[in-house]
Amino acid sequence: MQIKELTYINHITGWNVRNMNINKLTLLVGASGVGKTQILKSILSLAKVANGRSLNGVEWCIEFTIDKNQYEWRGCFDQLDSIETNLFTDRIVVPIAFESLKINDLVFVHREGSKIIYRDEETIKLDSNKSVVALLKEEQDVAPIYQAFRRVYKLNTDRLGVKVSPIKDIEEKQPTLQEIKMTTRLSLVEKLFMLRKFNFPEYTQIKDTFIDIFPSVQDIDFATVSLFDDTTAQILKIKERGVESWIGQSDISSGMHRTLLQIIALNLAIDGDIILIDEFENGLGINCINILADYIINPDADIQVIMTSHHPYIINSIPVNRWNIVTRDISDIYIYTASDLNIGQHSHHDAFMQLMQTPQFKTGVK
Repeated sequence: MQIKELTYINHITGWNVRNMNINKLTLLVGASGVGKTQILKSILSLAKVANGRSLNGVEWCIEFTIDKNQYEWRGCFDQLDSIETNLFTDRIVVPIAFESLKINDLVFVHREGSKIIYRDEETIKLDSNKSVVALLKEEQDVAPIYQAFRRVYKLNTDRLGVKVSPIKDIEEKQPTLQEIKMTTRLSLVEKLFMLRKFNFPEYTQIKDTFIDIFPSVQDIDFATVSLFDDTTAQILKIKERGVESWIGQSDISSGMHRTLLQIIALNLAIDGDIILIDEFENGLGINCINILADYIINPDADIQVIMTSHHPYIINSIPVNRWNIVTRDISDIYIYTASDLNIGQHSHHDAFMQLMQTPQFKTGVK
């Protein structure tokens, strides 16, 4: 899947972004607090709606492609002052007031309140709090949409604690590489363990890339530790050159840890993945940034990357026509392209300095 355009309106907070064009590689830049992170969160929220979540007072329209088909999914939740919570899931319960799905300009699902029309026929009464993407996910023309939104994820590079060994039904038989890439049940470190356990060459590729960035590292491996009731966990460890003992996962530096997770994620991405990265450079030294930036600009898979950054090297590494300068006017978010602000018309080298001088970048004001 590739997202083409996004409108997201929160009628509770007033926050909104409208008709935002999104490229295959999109870099969101701008002053702090203008809404860059909120844009990523809105995309993640719609992925959750596609999986059956409710959002109070949210209206949306998202255009995207899957294979060669053009889709439009729009909808609006009711705006409630008092919100019920599902006792079993602890999730809010808000009815959807309106929803539609288009494929190649043809409306094939339309919803008004509790009435859902699918392929010109009214369905049986279905859950009013769940999207039609979630409710009709078994239908042939809705299934690709449901599956595509399951491949939208934020690259979470926060430090991981102890992780229980990979799920038994995966561990008992050798999985294919595609199964490891596709599963959403394993963390990135657990996926790395699976590559190591079953001798996939991708493990060596990831390790070699990591050592290229950190030449002081000699090896990466896993240690098995016992927890309770015969449960074991696989803990990441690294070996540094000239140091006799291994360094356990909890003692690995945050920069190393974050870098490794990004390498794993980008190596195991599959065609159609949408990866959201907030403040790409956080915790990374310059030795990490250049190689990881190259991964993002030239990925092996056909993926979409939407990211935020304040770092000059990152911004200069991304083509100017992929810059989206984010500004706001109270709760209204406005997006400018570099060409809108006459940035980079003559030289990419001067583009960053031109960006720095624009009032939109310096103040964040429209």
